[in-house]
Amino acid sequence: MTSIDINSVVSSINKELKTNLVVGDDDALNTVRIPTGMPALDRMLGGGVPRRAVTELFGYQSSGKTYISQRIIAHAQTLGYTCGFIDAEFSYDPEWSANIGIVTKDLIVSRPDTGERALDVLLALCEQGIDLVVLDSIAALLPTAEAKEGMDHLSIGLQARLMNQLFRKLAPSNDNTAVILINQIRAGIGGYITRDALPGGKGQEFFSRIIVRVKKGETIGEQKDPQGFFIEMKAEKNKTYTPLLTSSVPFYYTGLSNPIYEAFMLASDLGVIVRNGPQYTYPDKETGEILHKALGREKFLQLMKDDESLRTSIEDEIRSKGL
Repeated sequence: MTSIDINSVVSSINKELKTNLVVGDDDALNTVRIPTGMPALDRMLGGGVPRRAVTELFGYQSSGKTYISQRIIAHAQTLGYTCGFIDAEFSYDPEWSANIGIVTKDLIVSRPDTGERALDVLLALCEQGIDLVVLDSIAALLPTAEAKEGMDHLSIGLQARLMNQLFRKLAPSNDNTAVILINQIRAGIGGYITRDALPGGKGQEFFSRIIVRVKKGETIGEQKDPQGFFIEMKAEKNKTYTPLLTSSVPFYYTGLSNPIYEAFMLASDLGVIVRNGPQYTYPDKETGEILHKALGREKFLQLMKDDESLRTSIEDEIRSKGL
């Protein structure tokens, strides 16, 4: 049996057909990620949002989808990455975004008047090699044909056809960009809420490499004086890492993040901080000896805030687990 030199075959075909064939272990095929800056979310996704791929966040109104995407932008900027935000909902607020941590003077913002223009901008940003682009949202995209008709005109399927065309064009146009699409849940026929009732058609479920359900969780603070809520997320699809993992990120109505709280939650998930009912303890990783007596959540958080050595030790253990 004749042995075939794979590298020679690849080289020959590339030369003859002007193609870009590679062997299966080529570095160009590896998944490269942009960390989100939220350890719990990075752990759920497998290290961050992947480049050359679409990550979709969907959920009900006011569940934290835009906040999460802007937190990702803010962290990407600290890493020196260039980011874009396509504001199809016309809701971008520079002051609020700056409060979250975005350097607004370094952010490319588009407010397209039609869905076609929004997606043309998205493709153009990908072709220019922008590191991260967020589209907020699929549900707000207005097809040109719909914009030109009266309010009584039925425009069934226009949005879905628009998105399917985008997905077909996106793969060959995107060599570097991590794309985040935001979408909303709609009521199905008869008013029933279903998983499938997402504006933009079925194509997004096939082309998106990661799909994350976002929902509002437990309130932070007293019910009579709420300070925010937990944003609960679940990776309903993840073709780059283990699917169906969950994470939780605290959202405060001020827009400011709380890295101590987020480190505490991740440490609890990883077993670095041990929970026994409503009490939390921090055992020595070598001996298992309890370094601090059992405390309630708020008191343990205050201890982490006051004791820098404890906080550093916990964060070091989290990093030792590859996060």
